[in-house]
Formats: sequence, C-alpha cells, structure tokens
Amino acid sequence: MDPAELVGLPLSALAPSGHAGPLSRLLLDVALSHPAAPPAPPVTGTGPVTSTGTGTTVAGPPVTRSPLVLRSGDEAVLCLVSAWAVDGPDGRPAAVVELEQSSSADSASWAMLHAMAALRGESVWAYDEEHDRFWWVENSLEYNGHHSAGEFPLRNVLDQLHPDDAAHVEDAFWALRRGEREVVNICFRYPDGEGGYRSLHSVSRIMRIGFDGTRRIVGSTADRTDADEHERAVAREHSRQSRLVRELAAAFVGAKTEEELTDAILHKVAPAFAGTGTLLAFVENERLRVTFGEGIDPAMARSLHGMSLDAPKPLAHAIRTGRTEVIGSREAYRAAWPKAHGLLDATTAESFLMVPFAAERGRPLGGWVITYDTPHRTTEQESTLLGVIAELAGQAWERIRLSTARLELAGALQRDMLPAELPAIRGFEIAARYLPANEGLEVGGDWYDVIALPDGGVACIIGDVQGHNIQAAALMGQVRTAMHAYAWEDPSPDRVLERTNELMLQMGAAGFATCLYALLDPLGRVVSARAGHVMPVVCTATGTSAPETPGGLPLGVQNGTTYPLTHGHLGPGETLALLTDGLVEGPRLSLDDGTALVCRTLEGSRGAPVEEIADALMSCAGATRHDDDRAVLVVRRAMAA
Repeated sequence: MDPAELVGLPLSALAPSGHAGPLSRLLLDVALSHPAAPPAPPVTGTGPVTSTGTGTTVAGPPVTRSPLVLRSGDEAVLCLVSAWAVDGPDGRPAAVVELEQSSSADSASWAMLHAMAALRGESVWAYDEEHDRFWWVENSLEYNGHHSAGEFPLRNVLDQLHPDDAAHVEDAFWALRRGEREVVNICFRYPDGEGGYRSLHSVSRIMRIGFDGTRRIVGSTADRTDADEHERAVAREHSRQSRLVRELAAAFVGAKTEEELTDAILHKVAPAFAGTGTLLAFVENERLRVTFGEGIDPAMARSLHGMSLDAPKPLAHAIRTGRTEVIGSREAYRAAWPKAHGLLDATTAESFLMVPFAAERGRPLGGWVITYDTPHRTTEQESTLLGVIAELAGQAWERIRLSTARLELAGALQRDMLPAELPAIRGFEIAARYLPANEGLEVGGDWYDVIALPDGGVACIIGDVQGHNIQAAALMGQVRTAMHAYAWEDPSPDRVLERTNELMLQMGAAGFATCLYALLDPLGRVVSARAGHVMPVVCTATGTSAPETPGGLPLGVQNGTTYPLTHGHLGPGETLALLTDGLVEGPRLSLDDGTALVCRTLEGSRGAPVEEIADALMSCAGATRHDDDRAVLVVRRAMAA
C-alpha cells in the first residue's frame, strides 16, 4: 500500500470491528479519542495544523505511535506509524496516518529497540523515581484493551494490579530503589479490560541516564497469559495421568482374580494413557482369548479373537516378542503390516499401542491394545510408564494364575477332608456348615464329623487345628481320620480324645487341635468331652444357653491329659449346636459377647429347619471380624411321631 493512500481514509474503512494488526489497533485508538457524534470543527490552537489538500485538517500531537511491518516488493519494511484524529470535509471523523521517515542514527536505534520489543509481544516502560513518574514508552501497554497514555505516579499502576500481587510488586520496586537487587524478574496480573486479568512477566533494573541524568527504573513486560495457561494445562494433564497411573498400578497390585485384573485393564488403561478404548488378550493354547471395553469396535475384537500366536500381525508379534508395537497412524500401520489390513477394516481408530504383559522370555501371557481416535505420538515418559505398567500386569497375572492353581488344589484338599455328605440318623435332624479363612489359601483346620453308630446313636465331632493353611488342613485330615476310627471302635468321648492326643504326640505333629465330642443316643442322652474347645450351645424348652462344662488341654499338647465327661439330655424338638471359635470370638467381639450373640440367634430361629439354623449361626461370624475358619454342627432331636 502506498503510504499516501492512508491519508484521510474514514475510520470505518481503516478500523473495522474486531482484532486486526497494529495498524487497526492504532486507528481504533484514534476513534476512541475522536467520537463520531456530533461532528466537530477543525481543532486549532492545540498543536500544529496541517492541511492535507483533501479538505481535512490535522490537529494536535499523534494519539499513539506503533511499529508496523509493510511489504515493499519482496522485503519487509519496519516503520514507526503515527496517527492523528481529523475532521473530514463532510464533518465525519477520519484519521491521518504517517510513516516516519527519519533515518538518523538515534532515531533508528530507538525505533528498532522499541519496534523489536513490541514485535516480541513486550511493552517497554520507565519510572523516574525522583519525580515519581511512570510511563509506558510510546503508549505500548495494550493488555487492558486500550493504550495507556501519559505519565502518572507509580501508585496508579500498583492500584490496578491484582490484590494478591500488589504487595510483592511494590516490594520488588523498593528492592531496586534501595540497591538490594540489580535486576528483578517478577510475575503479576494486570486488568484485561473485560473484568479479568492477564498474566504478565516483567524484567527491570535501575540505571542513570547519562552521568548527570536522573535515576530511572527501566523494564519490559511480556504477556504470559497463554503460555501460563498452556503450562497449567500441561501440569493438570500430567497430574491427571500420574493419578490414573497410580490407580492403575494399585489395581494391578491388589487384583486377586482374573476378573479383577481384566476390569482394571479395560477401564483404567486407556484413560491413563489418553486413549479411547482398550482391548485385552490372554494367551491360551497358543491362541488369543480376547475381551474388550468401551471404545472398541466389536468387529475389531472379532478379528483378533482366536488368532494364532505366530500370526504375522502386530498384536501377536508384540505378545510373542515382548516388545510394544507403537503404530502412530493408519498409514503407518499399512506400511509396517501390509498383510494385516483386516484390523484396519474392522475399526475407525487412527493409531494403536499394542503392549505385551511383561513375562519371562519364551512364556507369553497376553497383552492389550490401546486405541486412539487421532494420530498419537508416544512420549518417552509414556514409554517408560507403559513398561512399568506392563511389568506390573505381568506380575499380577502370574500371581493370579499361581494363586488360582493353589486355591483349586487347596479347595480340593478341603473338600476331601470334610464329609461329602452327612449320614441320615433316625430320630435326629443334622446340618453342618463350614467357611474357610478370608485370607491365605482359603483352607484351614476347622472340621466336623458325624458318625452313625451301630446302636442307633450318633457321634458329633467339631474341631479346630491351629492355623489355616495347607499344613493345618493336612493335620486336620489326619486327626479327623483317627477320631473316626477310634469312635467306631469305642465311641466313649473321653477315650476317643485321649487316644487322639497320644497319637498326635507320637506323630510329633507340628501343631495342636481343639475338639468337642458329643455322643447322643436314641433316648436323647448326651455325653460330651472338650479338649480346649468352646462350649456348645443348647436350646431347650426353658431357653438357650452355653453352660460351662469341664474340659482338658487341646490335643497334641501334653502326655497323659484326661478329658472329663459331661452328661446331659436333649428332649424332642431341642437343639444342640457345636461351634468353632471363629463364630464367637474376634477383634471386635469378646468370647462372652459372641456366645451371647449365638444364643440369641439360636433362640430366635428355634422353630426353623436345621439348615436355616446353621445358616443363621454362621452369619454371627461377621460380628467378630475374625480372619479365621468357622464351622457349625447343628443337631436337633426329632419330635416324637
């Protein structure tokens, strides 16, 4: 544009609404200083008056001065532009723009200094401390929507700052003035003209202009609003990802079953790595068993399910080699895997991360696919996190597989140790329940047994071997087998307990056992003996109680231990309940309180079927918070026909 063409143009032509370049902003300042109505006569007496030859008159000093880059042929020309408000010949407001032509060394140096600061998005300012005058060089402050003109006291600037920033900005000024600091770097917030604030960064120092000049603080201020917001957004995303990765790692470490591990992968992996969906594949018999969560096309899952581990496809390759496959775009997928386009045909995803579970070399476990709706580049931090998470996933899966195998073995052992079914005894209703410990291998030393005797009587036994692990279960099996054999030979409770005690000591058993043995005959007579075990609970026509009875030491503790007999009677419809301590004692419940709870529960269900009574008594274990096995054996004498 020829500079002459700028002269006398209407403001509406040169400064339309919206944000344009420096020239538009400069002309908008002119408009603000010269409102459109009512039309004003030419101004005279406030400055030089110049006729433009087009019927317009220029008056007064320029409203502002700004750098402007114009094109001249193939090169850029840096100019300083001044603008005046004018009255056109028709009385409408207009503007005159002048491109400064001075080429003196001083002007050129100053112009370049000011222009480069402005082009870098910085405002230049100075403060004369002797006269307490602050000014923005060439009105260069634009952060609050308008240029700040003139010189004014420092307090005028400080009063506009965000209330939380004013004190430390003022302290920084005083540190410069007292000579305590040579240079100050400071951040603060300044009004944006729209009710908010811009984030600014200022660098300043104090100096004297010439040997005889006054001291001034000079500086430049840059707008860091966008940069700060970007940094905050990056920090928020980093914090979010770190939190999600921690949650994911905790879920992997805490997973006890394949279902828990699968749930963690499908619902936490993609969000942790900014993906849109996760597909999971386990290796079974050299093929992939696939499951998937939200964000995955079912067709994609079908294309991978049942895939051979040696298939020439990226997921199988990642699992087989133990190396993550990073595929940043669909084009990259086509280039790297020209014979595996079936996956692309089954999904609209743009990029993929195929991550194997970390495992021992030669023992592939599986892996997952993270999909992205847009091309995705994996950062070095993401790669490191993926490696850590994959290692945790592999460890979790190995641990779960091993634990599952051990639990299955322990469960089979436990089932073999307890009666497969209770015998039917004429004249008695019998039910039993057993639950393993909540931790460990879920197998323990609690047991029960019911032995039908030739005379029509029944031997009811309940016991608890120390511990709840494989060793406790093995010892329990030995004790139960021995007692069963002794009871068949001589069912007297004291003799059975004495002989079992001697056997355990002879065996050198690594542990002891408590036991309660009750012998009932068809007429309802009850003879019992205890080896360190909790008392039975009896529900009779007169009420429910756990009467204190004499007993001996646990089995396997001391040679020659004897076990006193207790005699009682069970009438028709009355119930005897044999328990282990997991039902009546624990961290939250004393033995007395737990026994009272069992008595109330048995009393409240006295008329229910024995199966329901057994279930009700087992529910008492929740009140103890005891991490132990628990068992109950309920015997009710049938009503007379």
